Amino acid sequence: MNDNTTPVFVDGLSRLPLLTDHGRAFNGLKNSSSAELVERVKSLFEYLNERLGFPDSTEGRESQECFNTLLRSVYPEVMIDLADLVYAQHERLAVFLSFDHINVNLKKEMEENCGSFEAINKKMGQLFYQLARTIIENPALRQDSEIIRLLSESYSYYLYQTENFPWDNPVQARPLNSHQPVLDTATGLAGFSMIHEWSEKFPKLVLSDNEPFIVCALSHYLELTGKRNVVLVEAEFPVSPPAGMKFGLIMATKFLHHLTRPDRIKFLEWSMDALEPNGMLAIMDTDLEYEILEQSKQPEFGGKLTAGYQETLVEIEDGFADNLKSDVASTGFRVTHFECREYHDETDAFSQNPGDNLSLKFSGLEIAAEKPGA
Repeated sequence: MNDNTTPVFVDGLSRLPLLTDHGRAFNGLKNSSSAELVERVKSLFEYLNERLGFPDSTEGRESQECFNTLLRSVYPEVMIDLADLVYAQHERLAVFLSFDHINVNLKKEMEENCGSFEAINKKMGQLFYQLARTIIENPALRQDSEIIRLLSESYSYYLYQTENFPWDNPVQARPLNSHQPVLDTATGLAGFSMIHEWSEKFPKLVLSDNEPFIVCALSHYLELTGKRNVVLVEAEFPVSPPAGMKFGLIMATKFLHHLTRPDRIKFLEWSMDALEPNGMLAIMDTDLEYEILEQSKQPEFGGKLTAGYQETLVEIEDGFADNLKSDVASTGFRVTHFECREYHDETDAFSQNPGDNLSLKFSGLEIAAEKPGA
């Protein structure tokens, strides 16, 4: 089914429909308490049906039948699963379909002694992940504004309704005064919890990102919350940072390891210029991804990584923590706090298969640095 010469999903004119009446019933959605998610599940797959289908072959018909069995029994939160796979894989690695939910719905329509669902679950999972890969690898689909809108609004509604945030903000910002704005750089999924937790008594919080899915999702979530002292700007560091704005605090949380050293220095120079006198730069980061890249050179390690994850990593230099501290000081900041610790973790968070633990050693660091007064 995953043969490179026989794509699972195709866009040719002679394709079989993605959706059939069997799948279009969406029985798994009928008792949902979230009408917003239900509406968007149906809209997304109808929209994809106009753009994708299955090969007109025996194998294509088998895939069509299995895929529509999945859709018939699927749950509303499948939109979160698909969004994580397509747009947030770097932040949300472990994405698994909830087959417990799907199988409960399947059992309602089958004989009491229907046997094990292991085989069909495996095939449904393969089809779902292949759909995600098809969207990722097709720029016209991955960048499609309607697909982004439907998935990002689903993400936003789900988090607004459940407060089950995907990535808790590890840094609880303490504004230095009551009037100078705070900037969070390359916010990502942490923005949802930041918006939720940001007190109305705090100064303006400026979130920043340039990924269309993140920008759309956070913008929609901001509308739902009605927060007036939080804004979102589109920015890419260091090439197009926010212009014409000054800050009392700039937070760079688990972001600078995405930049090569020359680009990190450019970011630090921009931060020095963008901060008010006596403003603070707060950095929290790790060299975890450097260590993953290094270990992935070993076949037994690299073969276990979640498919596609390695391609999202930026290769940085050895000595990241010491270099970063040195570059902060060289830029003109006064380093008021520096802490670096070694960590050792056994985790399956980066593995293709649950329970397949990887042994990871990495450094975590915190830097607080002040811009000199006028």
